[in-house]
Amino acid sequence: MPRIAKTKHGRVRWWVDGKATTRLKALMADPDRVLQGSGSVARQRIGRKRFFRVEGGPGEPALFVKVFTRTRGLPRLRYIPRPSKARREAAIARRAASRGFDAAAPIAVGEERRCGMLHRSFSVIPERPARDLRAILADPATGSKERRSLIEAFASFSRRLHDAGIDQDDFSPNNFLVADDQRFVLIDFERCRIGASLGARRWTLLAKLHRHDLGVSRTDRLRFLRVYLGPGADRGAQRVAWQHICEAFRRVRASDVRHATRSAFQVGRHLAHEDEVWVVRGRERAPVLRLPLPPRSARKVWVRAHQLERLGLPALRPVRLGPDWVELEDPGAELKTGDRESQVRLALRKFDGYGEFVAEAKWAITAQGAKLRDPRAFKLRL
Repeated sequence: MPRIAKTKHGRVRWWVDGKATTRLKALMADPDRVLQGSGSVARQRIGRKRFFRVEGGPGEPALFVKVFTRTRGLPRLRYIPRPSKARREAAIARRAASRGFDAAAPIAVGEERRCGMLHRSFSVIPERPARDLRAILADPATGSKERRSLIEAFASFSRRLHDAGIDQDDFSPNNFLVADDQRFVLIDFERCRIGASLGARRWTLLAKLHRHDLGVSRTDRLRFLRVYLGPGADRGAQRVAWQHICEAFRRVRASDVRHATRSAFQVGRHLAHEDEVWVVRGRERAPVLRLPLPPRSARKVWVRAHQLERLGLPALRPVRLGPDWVELEDPGAELKTGDRESQVRLALRKFDGYGEFVAEAKWAITAQGAKLRDPRAFKLRL
């Protein structure tokens, strides 16, 4: 990290960009004292990454602090000669900024090493007066004209980003902030690479963007593609590009299913294993629908429920898995939200291309539309 001042407090070596604020000095002097308390933890202390928000001093912005911790064993050996994730993220953010993009680069990065091995690292980023793109598009208060303007601006920005060789693997709308003047700010560089123009790789990134339910219409998605391709692209070029995106979309969704299958039995941020019962964190108090099942079938239904949720398909979400039962979120009494048949038809269209129904589908009508009550009714084919 050139141009960065180095300092050391205890076991933590810090790289600071510019003048350290009062809060930053306190954080560097004693991270464990500053990063504590339920009010400062943005996410649960699970896994290898934690997020904190530290209030700024008078006239200073608040600080977001990302803490990376390493697992034990051989994976730690890789970081003896290598910089930490926090330092690599900071370097990539500055490279993106050097290519003309507004990037939320850390103002300080810290590494704590013990016996030469990386124990944990810190990334400190000042808070920006901006909202993430996903929240704006999903906000009912966002008017159709504003949504259309944002989509077109983001399409133009995405094309410029990809032509500059910035490969944001997690190409998701919540990884982009929108400032008051509709200027886009890049965040989260953990899975980002910078090289030459992306070429065919861009279709995979656009496919990842399209898998998110943004509440935008098919017309808006086509508008995004037209702006992304530029004014010189005729209908034939747009059709070819859409085919590339559809092919990449199928590959991305197949990868999503494999990930859901692997993670259905992994203790971490989302799952806990308590007394032979698997629980999805944050859903413990949800009303549930229990499906009594043979042991092996229960595990298969549990995995299928996670797969459907990962794909964003309209089905009841998993809550708990026991030795011979599965519990799904139960919406309770059907809500009067309109015509039942039209909601079911809309839900059925969302399942198209992912597999086939092998049993009679039973539906729960919720405020979000019709949802499949039993995962066994649908068989995935990806």
